[in-house]
Amino acid sequence: MTTKYNRLFSVSMQHNFYKNGVHKSLVLKPDTTTAVLTRNGKMLFRTLGNDAIVLFKADADKTSPFIDLGKDVVFRYYLTLENSEEFFNITNLDGVKKYEVGNKLYFTNNPANASTHPDTPELLTHSLIGKAFSPLFTYSFSLTTTHTKTKFKLTDQNGNLISVGKDQEGNDLPTILNLSRDDNKKFHQQVDLRNKPNGIYTITIRNDADATTLREETVLVDNEALQQGVLGVVDIRYDSATGHLYGATEYYRLNFERKTAIWKYFIVNKTKTQLDYDDVLNTSSLTIEDSPTGGGAPYTHVDFNLDGTEPRTDIKVKGFHTVVFKSSAEIPSFEDPKLNVELVLKPSDKKVVAHLSNPPINTVEKDNGGVIEKEIFVFI
Repeated sequence: MTTKYNRLFSVSMQHNFYKNGVHKSLVLKPDTTTAVLTRNGKMLFRTLGNDAIVLFKADADKTSPFIDLGKDVVFRYYLTLENSEEFFNITNLDGVKKYEVGNKLYFTNNPANASTHPDTPELLTHSLIGKAFSPLFTYSFSLTTTHTKTKFKLTDQNGNLISVGKDQEGNDLPTILNLSRDDNKKFHQQVDLRNKPNGIYTITIRNDADATTLREETVLVDNEALQQGVLGVVDIRYDSATGHLYGATEYYRLNFERKTAIWKYFIVNKTKTQLDYDDVLNTSSLTIEDSPTGGGAPYTHVDFNLDGTEPRTDIKVKGFHTVVFKSSAEIPSFEDPKLNVELVLKPSDKKVVAHLSNPPINTVEKDNGGVIEKEIFVFI
């Protein structure tokens, strides 16, 4: 007798920084509960390139599951990262709010939007979770207002109010708690979710009259997600309403977008063999010119404008003069470099550098009023 396994679902990961869309450092790993669920349900979890695949053992009819888990099932996977420095430098993780160190990414599907076509998978975009906690934690916060008393509420992923623990007699605490500000103008509440499932919870702080929301934060409660290298969580959900479990294979894709940034060139004159600012710049000037095509997709033509005076007497590198140029628009990060960006001396049109360097992947970024700048130093 041969054992047949049918594919339940497939999750691929795509990153448009790379020509082939594959970021090899991203790996999906099942959490403890999903690992047990997979094993008990006679399923297999496999990775193939940038795809994660789940298969189920078929019954004698080669179609039905050997073990039926029912219709309401959640498979949870940790999105882990092996080369974090490179990933964060090339990936735009901002959503409704800006990504901050310590945030977790949360992906989940909509069972009603499931796709059974491998060429058009359901696209899963992330939301940002502010903090991750173990099941027993203390939530501390302060307010910019003068409120000294507040209401504390905790809801689960389905919007249900839940208790944050038990009192000394073992009874559930009320789902709405009264908090008072301490002498340091902070509020504190211990939360015990050790008898609740891991997942996404929302903390809402209301005024004492319970009429106005003063603060709201979505948190991830999952001890395993606190481990080093865990970038976020991916939930693949099945429900009774759609009844898709054990149906046709479903396809999902996690999409990661490349960063864009202003490029800022610092041209450093470290020798007088090519340029002598005391003599040449009286009649000549430097420019940076981009090719008409911008070097090909995904690049487009941009102008590089002089930033400040030529030379910048207020900016020196190792004591040498500089000339500074900034791109007129943000430039995408991409695996292939942007070519034919030339440093030219006018009016002679002498090419001082035919192909200027692109920002290194591990370059330090600067936030200039909400605009990301990447600096490139060119020594001539």
